[in-house]
Amino acid sequence: MQSSFWILACVAPAILSVPSAAGQETGNRQVVVRAEAEGLPSAYGAPPDLSHGRISTLTKSYVLSPFSFELEAGYEGDMFRHGLPAQLFRQEIEMGLPARFTVGLQNQIEHFVGDTRDRSFTLEARYALANWNKLPLNPAISTEYRFGLSNGLPDSGELALLISHDFPHEIEWAMNIVVDHEFGSRESTNGGFAQSIEVPVLLPEEKLEVGLEMQYRSGGEALGPIGTTKGLAIGPTLAWRPTKNARFDLSPLLGCSDHTPAVQVFAVFSFSFGGPGGGDVESPASTRGQ
Repeated sequence: MQSSFWILACVAPAILSVPSAAGQETGNRQVVVRAEAEGLPSAYGAPPDLSHGRISTLTKSYVLSPFSFELEAGYEGDMFRHGLPAQLFRQEIEMGLPARFTVGLQNQIEHFVGDTRDRSFTLEARYALANWNKLPLNPAISTEYRFGLSNGLPDSGELALLISHDFPHEIEWAMNIVVDHEFGSRESTNGGFAQSIEVPVLLPEEKLEVGLEMQYRSGGEALGPIGTTKGLAIGPTLAWRPTKNARFDLSPLLGCSDHTPAVQVFAVFSFSFGGPGGGDVESPASTRGQ
């Protein structure tokens, strides 16, 4: 009897400690999952990179998370084969709304031959047709109305179809198919597309990505007195994220026709804030319940 009591006394603490250890392990797992969720905000189940306003300097992707904001400062430098260079600067703010809506305001400034002036002011609305991966290529519709402010630039409207997808091995792709119509005395309708593909390299957590970007325009947007952006431009693109909220995109594109600038340099710095907390972030359907 004494030996039996001695065995029970030794075994009982070990048995009682098993649930405690299991509970501690579960608690640790919950903390890790929550920390990862807070660091990876998502819009309706979309991957973090495609939950921002754009995938690269020229290509937009999906929509923002509800009540999140994105501030952008953009630069475009155009060097023509025949003529002086032109530079464009823009500032933009976007806000995510419930029901997969995003709205935005943009101001664009043009600098040419020492003269700097306001070029245009733009209102934008964007709507995703469904939550992420519910429809093929995750389509979203974007509409813009652009007010011309100087140099005889007419008002114009733009309608775009945004499609995007993330492939295995962290490959991200997006395309914008655009139709643009100018109002006023010289009404005209132009079309075009922009697309980008990016993959992460070197740094962990996708802080550095490289890829390829291209743009084609069937009509000529006037830059300066004689330059236009008609034709195809293609080149490398780079995205660097110094923090989870800040992002810098750079794309030097080479023109492939006489109507396109010989070199176009696009740069965008964006900063995101607001949106759902870690516990409110929506996860893709494929990962729910795991």
